[in-house]
Amino acid sequence: MRFWGSLALVLTLASSASAYGGVVPGSEAMPENLPAAPGQGALLTWPGFQMLPGGGSRVFVQTSSEVTPELKRDGDDWHVVLKGVALPPGNTRRPLDTKYFNTPVSSVRTVARAGAAVVVLHMRAKLKPLVRTERAPSGYFFTYLEFPAGNFL
Repeated sequence: MRFWGSLALVLTLASSASAYGGVVPGSEAMPENLPAAPGQGALLTWPGFQMLPGGGSRVFVQTSSEVTPELKRDGDDWHVVLKGVALPPGNTRRPLDTKYFNTPVSSVRTVARAGAAVVVLHMRAKLKPLVRTERAPSGYFFTYLEFPAGNFL
């Protein structure tokens, strides 16, 4: 019986993973209740994390308008400052715990500071992210912080 219970748990987790209702860069699907529509103010509307094909990883933030990210080092961590971008309350402020993934990033949090939204990457390896931005077909904008594959666990 123990085997079947474990199998049921694995199947449940696998099916719930495919039911993720959040933002996925490159997808046309958008979750309900985003804090702003594209072009509506300058808000951080979604922080996220993805493992990439080939073993790399990326942290991303979706914004309602175009931004110019500023990457700053703070000890072993990285701060990405998005000047003029507001950080609304709710899900945009929840931390992302990435320590169980094979990534140099152990966690991510977003904070509001003096007229800017700041994405704080707590690192477990001394790697500098590749920073790039793009406009999605949805009209939202993405800032990507990408890392190469490696052995980080």
